Amino acid sequence: MTEKGDPLMDLVADTRRMNRDRLAEVLKGRVTLDLDTETVNLMPEARTELGARKAVLLALLGQKALSLLKPDKVIDAIAPKVLEEVTGLKGNTVRPLLLRLVSEGLVVRRMGRRYAVHNAALHLASGAITHDKD
Repeated sequence: MTEKGDPLMDLVADTRRMNRDRLAEVLKGRVTLDLDTETVNLMPEARTELGARKAVLLALLGQKALSLLKPDKVIDAIAPKVLEEVTGLKGNTVRPLLLRLVSEGLVVRRMGRRYAVHNAALHLASGAITHDKD
């Protein structure tokens, strides 16, 4: 049976497209991406009104979006120090929060001391921003 005639092909989803759509939906109005400097910037309202947990998740998702736009130059993981700069939070807030997010399965630790939202947890991280209370 060819791929085109295979009834199971009706079940196949383009997860890359879905991930891009979901990221755009969650980040719009909350994050800007600077392709020239390859940086993520949280909108002022996102920094102050959403709380630390959501600000960190937004920054991590923004980095993931940036890595999708510039796959040859940008990785999807961020060091805690960069998260401090992007979110405006102090290190003693960011680091314990990252550990909590890792234990919850929303974030993974990569390349030593960098953190990212794993592709398999994208829907959970997005939901945490759009639905969870701080």
